[in-house]
Amino acid sequence: MEYVIRTHNLTKKYKGVSVVDNLNINIEKGEIYGFLGQNGAGKTTTLRMLMGLIRISQGEVELFGQNNYSKKIYKKIGSLIEYPGFYPNLTAEENLEIHRRMAGIENIEYIKEALEIVGLNYDEIKNKKVKNYSLGMKQRLGISRAILHKPELLILDEPTNGLDPLGIRDIREILLELKNKKGITIIISSHILSEIEYLATKIGVIHRGKLLEEIDYRELQRRNRKYLRVKVSDDKKACFLLENKLNIKDFDVLEKNVLRIYENLDKVSQIAKLFINNDLELHEMQHSVDNLEDYFVRLTGGEGNV
Repeated sequence: MEYVIRTHNLTKKYKGVSVVDNLNINIEKGEIYGFLGQNGAGKTTTLRMLMGLIRISQGEVELFGQNNYSKKIYKKIGSLIEYPGFYPNLTAEENLEIHRRMAGIENIEYIKEALEIVGLNYDEIKNKKVKNYSLGMKQRLGISRAILHKPELLILDEPTNGLDPLGIRDIREILLELKNKKGITIIISSHILSEIEYLATKIGVIHRGKLLEEIDYRELQRRNRKYLRVKVSDDKKACFLLENKLNIKDFDVLEKNVLRIYENLDKVSQIAKLFINNDLELHEMQHSVDNLEDYFVRLTGGEGNV
């Protein structure tokens, strides 16, 4: 395996408190790594350590097989961490031109190419100042700046934060194209689970600074359980009937009057008949399967919101 990023007991402490605690993540070449966690879990702190933006308290980061950072290593990396900052009274091209010169990028044509990749048509925006851009356009411009020097690794911190559904979809398509057509390895942090579900090939879940699990997304899909979703008029009565009449123990009450039954899924007619014969109104009954949100809730014990 060829690893682009590996961390070994990576730790960051502030005033003696571990914000990131002995983190070990492993990202292979060509992956889209979904770094999941609720706000305040330690995602941004981790990414800032990867980029050398803050001092590591303990442990080490290995980039492209090396733990001695150099300009040569960082030239392989593009990043968008937190909100992208630009000169508001300049155009996108002018902003990228400043970055090109500072980064020592010789080919000026890279600017138009980077803009086109993220869906910003050069002819349409060439005279438009960044202060007049929508949030989605600024996020696209941020990604274009991050890929201007044609990096092998792209580190993105909540790139879809604050975007509407169409903007989120556009960013998703851009990232998939960068992976599939450009071969770029991507680590993307997010608390939007449904979005990572569309993108990631591997998932790492961080909670209170600790990595709870790192798993290939295909393995996660195999592991996710099928269930019968049932909506009734009285969940307490439904629970009593399942346990005492059908000896079904593996079920959860998801919310008021909504149950998930994980065993005896072939007994749909028996369950329906049992409920109806005992004066329970049956509003919904359908087969489904756990998704990434279900996995996250199980893993974190349901703490916090994402």
